[in-house]
Amino acid sequence: MNSANAARRRLITIGFGWVSVAVLEAIAYTTLALSIADHRSPVLVLATAAIALFVTVLVSRGGYFTGARLVGDLYDALGDAFARTKLSWFTDDNRALLATVAGRGIPSLMSVPAHQLQTFLVTPLIPLLLLPGIAVVAGLGVMLLVGGLLAVSLAAQTLAQRALSQADARRHEAELAATQSTLELTDHLELLRTAAGPTRSVERIERSWRDQETALARTNLAAAPATFISAIATIVPLAGAVIFLAATGFDDPAAALALVILTARAAAPLDELALAGIGVNELRATVRDYRAATSAPALPEPSRQDAARPVGTDIKVVAVDHAPVLRGINAEIPAGERVLVAGRSGTGKSTLLGLLMRFDDPDEGSVTLGGVSLRDLPYDDLAAHIGYVPQDPLVFSGTLGENIGLGRPGATETEIEDAARRAALGAVLDRSALGIHQDTGHQGSALSGGERQRVAIARAFLKDAPVLVLDEATSALDEGTERRIAGAVRELAATVFVVTHRDPAIWEPTRTITL
Repeated sequence: MNSANAARRRLITIGFGWVSVAVLEAIAYTTLALSIADHRSPVLVLATAAIALFVTVLVSRGGYFTGARLVGDLYDALGDAFARTKLSWFTDDNRALLATVAGRGIPSLMSVPAHQLQTFLVTPLIPLLLLPGIAVVAGLGVMLLVGGLLAVSLAAQTLAQRALSQADARRHEAELAATQSTLELTDHLELLRTAAGPTRSVERIERSWRDQETALARTNLAAAPATFISAIATIVPLAGAVIFLAATGFDDPAAALALVILTARAAAPLDELALAGIGVNELRATVRDYRAATSAPALPEPSRQDAARPVGTDIKVVAVDHAPVLRGINAEIPAGERVLVAGRSGTGKSTLLGLLMRFDDPDEGSVTLGGVSLRDLPYDDLAAHIGYVPQDPLVFSGTLGENIGLGRPGATETEIEDAARRAALGAVLDRSALGIHQDTGHQGSALSGGERQRVAIARAFLKDAPVLVLDEATSALDEGTERRIAGAVRELAATVFVVTHRDPAIWEPTRTITL
């Protein structure tokens, strides 16, 4: 929130800067017109022009710096929101939204202070600020005439941009759909290729790309008449002023030239609106997506001073309901137990484990750790108590040691290697002279599925948390390796929760929760 407030303050400051630029530029042009009309010395004109130019450069430079800081502030706010967002919120659609916001949306906002604010503030202010100068040079009646022509021009611009915005509405949705299809393809490329073949595996993403191309073509088609109307509307004020001069026989050439200069400058910014419509539409969509990402549902947590401290690591599940499958779940798990969570597919085993780790809060009932409700524990404290190994663990690009060391930052190489060997990674370590320093490839591509699972298990062993959750954590291992892992787990002093569709006897559970 502090980052968002800081970004807002910087934008307001730069906004005032661009207003100052508009005022100074209007003063410079008015001074120029009066000097021409009254045959004055150009010294004052040069002075006001120099001041306007200096402030423009200063504000523009400040806009670029503010844009860079703005991006940093927005990323900070997005990170703060992610840290507390419910994990259940991260669906495929929302992942695509986040990829768009973080990868393209936020960087595009860097140009707002230096460019968009200039367009949205200077463009409408220049004509308004030059009207008094026109009144001084040519009289109130001419000012009203030019003002009316500017209003007609602006109305035409507005109608053109409204039509362009409506034509462009589908483009942003098509971009999000294409991003989602791209993530789907890259995340599941092996499955899609083996199930559908190389050609059919890309059919979905190609349809999204075609939709995106169609939406962009529709926008481009609408942009042509909008640009034409804008160009015609831009010359209306100047053409009207020239026609007025010709019709009335204006007998002061210097004043006529001054009027033409002021009218031309007043009408010139309106031309920028021809391309501003797409930018406004895109900016609105980006801001809307950013707000959706940063306002994702979060799990409330207490402040440090209000947080309770668990006494021990006994776990209690009391009358827990969680849609759509969990109803009235009760369990008491003393510290050090090995708990088998059993049940058919779809009965809520992973959902229950997620509640134990507070990936979400139950609809009804409570889960406590050491006598303290998980709702009353800061999430960092809860995370320190739990080690978790999912069925499809994430292995980052880097070395084996770096991946395993995530379990306990600051661990020594000896401790990391010991955890790796307890997780049956000895053969992997020994096949390279680099040992734990060997590269895992892009997201673990140099490792087999079973090796990636063992890397995650080694990470959990290194963490040595008092609660260990294994959700199908050995599904890719052969029977012998799984027994070795189960034996190493039995030696731990931790409370262990296991979900498996294999023989559960090797884990020697001390109790079972059947769903």
